[in-house]
Amino acid sequence: MKNNEGKTISEGDGPKTMWTIDYKKCNVCGECVDACKIGLLSIKDKRIIICSQLECDWCGDCADACASDAIVLT
Repeated sequence: MKNNEGKTISEGDGPKTMWTIDYKKCNVCGECVDACKIGLLSIKDKRIIICSQLECDWCGDCADACASDAIVLT
């Protein structure tokens, strides 16, 4: 499995579900970046990047802040 930075996550290393950004819906407004209490989202090359799925506390604040519904669990 690969995260949205293209890094491979071995089975058992990561969570069973992952936050995924649908870049077709995302308008890079940055609301999700501001909503993440632990700073796991950033903007890089005009795209939202999830820096670490492993450190996420699964609060869902990023998805709640996304008016485009671009952040979903997969």
